[in-house]
Amino acid sequence: MIIDGQPLTRMGLRAMLGGDPDLRFLGEAGELETGLAAMERLRPDVVLVDALLAGDNDAAGVRAVLVRTPATRLLAFGLGAGDEEISRLLAAGAAGYLQKTAALREVSLAIRETHAGRRYLSAGVQAQLDHRRRWPPLTGRQRDVLALLAEGRTNAAIAAVFDISPGTVKLHVRAILAKLGVEDRTEAAIVALRRGFVRIG
Repeated sequence: MIIDGQPLTRMGLRAMLGGDPDLRFLGEAGELETGLAAMERLRPDVVLVDALLAGDNDAAGVRAVLVRTPATRLLAFGLGAGDEEISRLLAAGAAGYLQKTAALREVSLAIRETHAGRRYLSAGVQAQLDHRRRWPPLTGRQRDVLALLAEGRTNAAIAAVFDISPGTVKLHVRAILAKLGVEDRTEAAIVALRRGFVRIG
């Protein structure tokens, strides 16, 4: 089954997979709630879910699938996601991550690997996660500060949000810059967007 907000994407995947005699296409949906209802009825072995839908509200979509249809394996797919965003999806229970630029052979392989109980990651995604391991992880508070920093908030404004001193925010910002390997707040905001710590909009 396919859950994706773009009709052309769903149509393309359906056409790509329709000629594979080993796969049976059960249905599609354009948004998560409709998809979950259909999944409970159809009970697919594997569902391809757009990463933006699955990742809304900190990967709540992944957890919703696993709660409603625990036997279904979820394969997220997307374009241009950062390593942080992908890691959240995998940590929430996604069985793998496939890039939307994948060719038919890779899509078919990813579905088979997922169905067999193995994790599947596109080569580019695996490279992102390998690169991620070179940097120390941010703490929860540092992630929160980074999200506001990426919005252009000043230290004083961030301090007011968390009811802490501007000096404490300054320490958090210094640690964030060091962990991200950047020189200033602007670079940190760019990295935050690229890696998926924060999402535009």
